[in-house]
This record gives sequence, structure tokens and C-alpha cells, in this order.
Amino acid sequence: MTASKVFPVTTALPSIFYEDPEPVEDGMQQAPIIIRVASMLTRHFGNEPDVFVSAGGFIFYDPANGNRRIAPDLYIAFDVDVEGIRLNLPNYLIWQIGKAPDFVMEVASPSTASNDLGHKRDLYARLGITEYWRLDPTGGDLYGQPLGGERLAGGEYRPCELHTDEDGSIWAYSEVLGLRFHWDLELEDQFDVRSPQTGRTIDLAEVRQEALLQERAAREAERAAAEHMLLEERAGRMAEREAAESRERELRAEIERLRRQPPGDGANNGESMSN
Repeated sequence: MTASKVFPVTTALPSIFYEDPEPVEDGMQQAPIIIRVASMLTRHFGNEPDVFVSAGGFIFYDPANGNRRIAPDLYIAFDVDVEGIRLNLPNYLIWQIGKAPDFVMEVASPSTASNDLGHKRDLYARLGITEYWRLDPTGGDLYGQPLGGERLAGGEYRPCELHTDEDGSIWAYSEVLGLRFHWDLELEDQFDVRSPQTGRTIDLAEVRQEALLQERAAREAERAAAEHMLLEERAGRMAEREAAESRERELRAEIERLRRQPPGDGANNGESMSN
């Protein structure tokens, strides 16, 4: 993305009234996927001082009415004062930060799916949020497809292109994040976020685990090769010893044969032949 001016955030939450939201009835169904994806993206952008990643809290969009707010399962904003937001604001106040988030994500549940596809989608578009992504842990029963992203164009969301691999897995590319979202029933929690360059997960814990397994496999291969070489050396030495012992036995047998031969047998045989 092209860098833009970062507005410093120094003002605390204004004194506006807002009511507590109703709790989500089936939020525990969404939690594992939200935690996994949020953890990956937080680590991925963790070293960027102007990239704000959040899987909690509200986006407030009306300074005069605290009830005009919305809570995505995950949202990301680029070119913002991350430290100022975290130190001074308990929620994402668009008028204080200077812009809406660039990316939002929802994870489907029976009690939230219709709102995600209707009211929230319309509001995200009005707020100017560039990309809206939805993940459906039911495989598409709630959203109509297991994975989907939309990009804002002319004030309306247009679907990002979906790709289906030979194994049935589905993925799509996020231009805002520069990453690919994957859905596969064989994956842990069904969803993954991957680098488009390598095709590998950005999950650092999984990458580290894979590296450890590869390192362990390499050590096992080295140990097996060393053991094989040692066995070959032992087998070679044993073959040499057996060959030496065999030669020694043959020599002893020849010596014993010569020792038992009567004296003069060779000369007498010569005289008989001359006569």
C-alpha cells in the first residue's frame, strides 16, 4: 500500500453515552478460528509500527452517538499511530484515528451469519473499509461458501477471485494484506493464512515446529548413515578377518601335509621315473 500521513492519537475517549452490547449466543464456536487467524496476522505484522491488528473491541464511527459502533471479529488498519491507539483509546475511534480500518473479517456462527451478510456488509462499505472477508467453519452452510473476500470498488464490494485446487481446498488472495487465505478440511481449524511467494503458512509456531521436525529428521538421517557406515566397516573387517583365517587354515593344512609326507618321497619318485 502507498504510505499516507499517520495522524497522532493523543486524545482519550470522549464522554459519550453508549449501551452495553448483547452477548453473542454462540461465540465459543467462532473463537478457535478467530484466535488462530488473529494470532498469525498479529505476529506477521508485529514489527510494523503503523499496522494496527485487533480481534476485540469496537469500531466507533459517530462522535455524537456511542451506540453507533460495530465489532468485527478481526480488523486491521495500515498507516496509523499504533502506540497512540493502544495507549489512549480503548476502542477504534475513526474520527480520532483519521481513517477507517482497511480490512475486516467475520467468522460465521448461526446467530451472526445473517447480520454479517446484510447490515455489517453494508456498513463496512459505507465506512470505506477496503476489504471484507468471511470465514465459514461449517464449510459454507451459513455464508454459502467456506471462504470469501470482497474488495471495495466504486462504493460497492466486488468478490475476490476464488481458486479451487485439485485436492478440493479453496484459497483467495488479499491485496490489502498481500497474503492468501486458505480453506481445507484437512487443516487444523480448517483455515490458514499463507505467503503467496512460498505457498507456506505464516504461522510462526507451525513453521518453527516444521523446522524442528526437519532438523530432527536430518539428525536421524545422519545417525542412520553413521550407523550404516559403522556396520559396513565392521562387516569389512569381519570379512578380512575371515579371509585371513581361511588363508591361515589353508597354510596350516599345507604345512601339515608336507610334515606328514615321508622323507625322500620326492627323490624316489624322481629315480623311478628316470629308470
